[in-house]
Amino acid sequence: MNHRAFRRWLSTIAVPLASSVSLSILCGCQTDEGAKVGRTALLGGTAPSEVVVAAESGLIQTGFAPAPSDAPSPSAATPDIPPSADERPIDLATALALAGADNPTIALAVEAVRASEADLLLARSLLLPSLNAGSSFNLHRGNLQSSQGIILDVDRQSLYAGAGSFAVGTGTVGIPGVRLTAHLADALYQPAAARHMVQAQRFDAAATRNTILLEVATRYLDLVSAEARLAALRQSEAEAAEVVRLTANFTKVGQGRASDEDRARSDALLLHTQVQGVEEEVAVAAANLARFLSLDPSVRLLALDRLPPMIRLVDPCEDIETLIAIALRNRPEMGAAAASIAVAEVNRRQEKARPLLPFLSVGYSAGSFGGGSDTADSRFGHFNNRTDFDALAVWSLDNLGFGNLAVQRRTRAVVGQSVANQVRVVDRVRQEVAAARALSISRLEQIEVARRQLASAESGYRLDVIRTRNLEGRPIEVLNSLNLLATARQDLIRAVIGYDQAQFQLFVALGQPPSVMPPEDGACP
Repeated sequence: MNHRAFRRWLSTIAVPLASSVSLSILCGCQTDEGAKVGRTALLGGTAPSEVVVAAESGLIQTGFAPAPSDAPSPSAATPDIPPSADERPIDLATALALAGADNPTIALAVEAVRASEADLLLARSLLLPSLNAGSSFNLHRGNLQSSQGIILDVDRQSLYAGAGSFAVGTGTVGIPGVRLTAHLADALYQPAAARHMVQAQRFDAAATRNTILLEVATRYLDLVSAEARLAALRQSEAEAAEVVRLTANFTKVGQGRASDEDRARSDALLLHTQVQGVEEEVAVAAANLARFLSLDPSVRLLALDRLPPMIRLVDPCEDIETLIAIALRNRPEMGAAAASIAVAEVNRRQEKARPLLPFLSVGYSAGSFGGGSDTADSRFGHFNNRTDFDALAVWSLDNLGFGNLAVQRRTRAVVGQSVANQVRVVDRVRQEVAAARALSISRLEQIEVARRQLASAESGYRLDVIRTRNLEGRPIEVLNSLNLLATARQDLIRAVIGYDQAQFQLFVALGQPPSVMPPEDGACP
């Protein structure tokens, strides 16, 4: 229907306005009161509100005023992912604190440190004697052979009580009261090796903690991203519903085509499909965060940060070599690698010295001993004090020395493996720092582009809405601007969250545990 036919339709069928009012409607003038009444009739029976524009933390929200009561918004529908019966709001600081206290992976690393500290205590006590106390009773009936080879039929018995136990016949006390047994090589070198192992375990525990806290920060930001994108999509869905309503009204009065209305409805359904997908992402992100926090996954976690903040932990514009030098000094993985080399070196020196150092065994016992037999003057008596002292030192060459040589070669190989592992850790640290820095810079640039894109999309959308409400264009023409605006919102949220996650990655790559710092903004010069 052309403008002339539309004018005739308005004068005969539609709202009975004066011809001057009809002309003002067609020319799109906004100063005439009749034009406002005409637009009211065309746009659905209610006076349109002005376009709402708000800027919050760099995210520009643009949309129509609420739709009339007879045109419900899709965003008001029941969510496709049912809400949890119980919900728990959480912020990043709380999530990091919970992970540091309850995460089982961190707890395992802490227990490994305690186990290594116990091994250190054991190594330091190798030259400390063991204390034994007890008693033993020996009864023999039958033949015995004397040292001269004479066979004797003897019925004898003896009793020992005191420091130590198991005193039989003419031999020394089998279990001394004070007993020291250790290879001197172990006693000299194992404490140093155990001390370095404690350091290695502590560094490993710190690295594990950093990794887990980075995962928690990443999962929390994933939840913030999903919730923010869901809110933006629901806003876009409400705006799409308004476009559908306007397109349907234009079709009813003959100013639009039915295909335009179908296209608008199809785009609205596509937006609703995206909402369904992001609702799923929100639920999955909440469950993933709950898993790292060892919380009940049936309790839905809700991020307190409704809009993704800009967080700067490290200046990405800092020189890359400076950042790498900081990382090589601070990364716990570097400390763990150095401690592993020290352990291997101590073990190598220990095995080299082992053939030169003896195995020591020292024992001392004191107690009461007595007994008798059928060939003695007393069947059971003559109890009196008894002391025993034994000391021995044994030097050994295992397998004619070839066994010792094989062990020495193996320890040298372990040293080489530890050195190679340190080089590998250095390369990984350098790569992680460089990648996180590059990602931070890239995401920072993406934020600036996304902001300009959002501002441009918002401006175009607002102008298209004004043109449509002034009857200078059809509502279907707003659809492209609406899609661009919805995409721009999603891109900006992803860029901000990506930058925050890259900042945490860079912070951990420099050897620091994830923390929360005041938001900052800025770009590299």
